[in-house]
Amino acid sequence: MKKLLTIFTMLLTIFTLVACTEQTVDNGEDILPYLNIYYLNDTHGAILPANDQIGLSSIASLTTQEEDYTLVLSGGDMLQGTALSNYYKGKSMIEVMNAMSFDAMALGNHEFDWGLDTVTNYFNEEHESFIADFPLLAANAFHKGTEDIPAGIEPYSIIEKGSLSIGIIGAIGGGLESSIATSMIEDYEFKNPLPYIKEYTAYLRSEEQVDMILVVLHESSDALNNQLAYLEGDEKVDGIFNAHAHQVVNTSINNVPVLQSGDNGELVGYIQYQFDGSYDQYTYQIDNLRKDDRNAFYQTHADTQAIIDSYKSETDALFNEVLMLASSNISQTELSIFIAEVMKNATDSAIGFQNGGGTRNSIDQDEAIDLALLYQVWPFDNIVKTVYLTGSEIKDMMGRYIYQTDITNFDDDTLYKVATNDYIFDKPDNPFIYGEDIVNTYLNMRELAFQEIKLQSYLFDFFHTSNDIQTTPASLTD
Repeated sequence: MKKLLTIFTMLLTIFTLVACTEQTVDNGEDILPYLNIYYLNDTHGAILPANDQIGLSSIASLTTQEEDYTLVLSGGDMLQGTALSNYYKGKSMIEVMNAMSFDAMALGNHEFDWGLDTVTNYFNEEHESFIADFPLLAANAFHKGTEDIPAGIEPYSIIEKGSLSIGIIGAIGGGLESSIATSMIEDYEFKNPLPYIKEYTAYLRSEEQVDMILVVLHESSDALNNQLAYLEGDEKVDGIFNAHAHQVVNTSINNVPVLQSGDNGELVGYIQYQFDGSYDQYTYQIDNLRKDDRNAFYQTHADTQAIIDSYKSETDALFNEVLMLASSNISQTELSIFIAEVMKNATDSAIGFQNGGGTRNSIDQDEAIDLALLYQVWPFDNIVKTVYLTGSEIKDMMGRYIYQTDITNFDDDTLYKVATNDYIFDKPDNPFIYGEDIVNTYLNMRELAFQEIKLQSYLFDFFHTSNDIQTTPASLTD
């Protein structure tokens, strides 16, 4: 009898230990040993491999591995910047991101470039354009004068990986409205992200019982990162992902990892959290991966590549017609002066203005110039507008923007015709919208560059910005 009692006591002890152990690991579910997070920001449509750009099919070879233990996040500005994405207004990029198993994307300022609805409709289940398998996040983006988040945008998302519940909060930098064309942002505003992040973090921990909080910011503010990293209790943040500044950052603040991964798909951000018995206790590794850092980057992912190939087959003939070769290296500044002169000549204006940030790439010596390259140089679908300004107003603008003119001295009180792109033109702190005889020419700036270089190809062996400009108002109607 004593022996039976001893056996019963041992069995009861074992049962109790097992029951306690199961409760420790979330009611019987095993704690994940680790969580991988892969991160891209400011990819700007860089779907294809080129130079240091890894290419999204190769990146997908990594992001689609170990999906039960993996999150894939984006910091925004993913769509605008290359022919293969711009031509389809980002639709091609969204479909590629679906195949890459993205879990969430923060809203970036360049998601406004075609009008916000163009992009948000891809994320709006009630719209016929809906295609995204992941949410678009911005907790602090609102219709102006309200706290109503536009349709197709969510403040947060909850992702379940086994027993691990992860809250992801997205936000865009307060003040980034100034980096967006006035006509595209006038109905929206971005408020200070901090109070909204704190509100949703507390809600997700207390009400949704998430185990971790990750904040994905289209912003690169040291002050905001510090404020987030030192939050405590229900407001605690477990990871901060930055964007917009195109910086390379992999560091920590108050033992909170902070990551930013350059631009154009040249790097893939990586954090691995390792859990030790509970989701409250973890260590982590953080890095920015280059192509040589992973064997997967030398492979392609079949499903992703199939999507890319289908879009390329539709557009290769359009994008890859070589117009000319470059005679030498041509800087972004030289190309800005070139497009300013083309705008001036096309509209028979006295001066043309271009913002340096509107010209995004240089051209290398002997590089083949085709439409795909011109999309990289001038990725924004800028339209040319003209207006008459006084000489004094023009001289003020000459101190602020890149320009080209044949006039050596503008008389302060004389009116002159001015041409520029709509991004510069529409800014309320510039004089253009207050000038006389405003004309929207509806001429696309990049298409003007394409036509100019095509005209030059009949006369010159190589392209250089010192070549005589051939565009005139008459050439546009030929």
